[in-house]
Amino acid sequence: MRLNHVNSYLIEDEEGWSVIDPGLATEDTMTVWADVMKRYRLTFGDIRRIIVTHYHPDHYGLAGSFQQWSGAAVYSSRETFEWADRTYHSESIRKTAQFSRKCGVPASLVAEMSGHIEELFTWVKPVGGDKVILEPEAEIQLGQWRFQVKLGSGHAEGSIGFLHQASRMFIGGDLLLEKITPNITYDYSTDTDPLKDYFDTLNMLRTLHIQSVLPGHGPLFQLSDSFIDRVIEHHLERLQEIRSMWRHSNTREFTPYEISTRLFPKVVDSASLSFALGETVAHLRYLQNRNELVIIERDDALFCRYNSI
Repeated sequence: MRLNHVNSYLIEDEEGWSVIDPGLATEDTMTVWADVMKRYRLTFGDIRRIIVTHYHPDHYGLAGSFQQWSGAAVYSSRETFEWADRTYHSESIRKTAQFSRKCGVPASLVAEMSGHIEELFTWVKPVGGDKVILEPEAEIQLGQWRFQVKLGSGHAEGSIGFLHQASRMFIGGDLLLEKITPNITYDYSTDTDPLKDYFDTLNMLRTLHIQSVLPGHGPLFQLSDSFIDRVIEHHLERLQEIRSMWRHSNTREFTPYEISTRLFPKVVDSASLSFALGETVAHLRYLQNRNELVIIERDDALFCRYNSI
């Protein structure tokens, strides 16, 4: 994949070790873990807790295997477990393909996208043992410190982060990333507004006065006062790009796929196309819910019409 890594965290306390986001269930990942465990002279019996920040494959994928090998419980939000159960099966791939075709994606590309998702799902080992639900605002011991559980959405429903209040340090999964913005994706099976949810999450995180972030991707970074404003502005600019498509074209209707190709002209591979289409539809959904845009289903296809035209 274009994003070629995920950050996993290994934290020691008096009772053993906690793993946060073990990664994809691939040979490369297991090679890294074997080296790490050898370096720290650990066995899987030393792991007492497996924590997953959200259900996406690069964070959740190895959790089931780690649980099988260690016997430890997996900790996450209720939504993470529910979405993992509803996502990682063949029917989910079929429905995703069906929605992509409705959005106007050519059949050949849909087949490639489905093949990529099918391969990705082979790198996910579902959690079958003990699960512990982390409730919002609950406290959890990580190492020598007490952290408070924070719940967010938009990138993935039920994403969790951990705030150490004294230092304002935040272990955030993909809620806050320095170099890239988390992918915001509308799911075909829900009636949600993920971009609004992410705006709400960012505004909640703003109130925490976070100083340092241990993210799911990229290095630790310091959170500047303007960081969250810049992320919100990025999405507002994307919404404006969509509005401008009608202002600079005689076309009355666009398919979501046509809008996606204009928003992300450099995306050509099938793996990245899934993210681009999902983010596009999330922004279209946001405009639809504010009566700026109408999404029409006709002949088993979706068409977007801007209300001001």
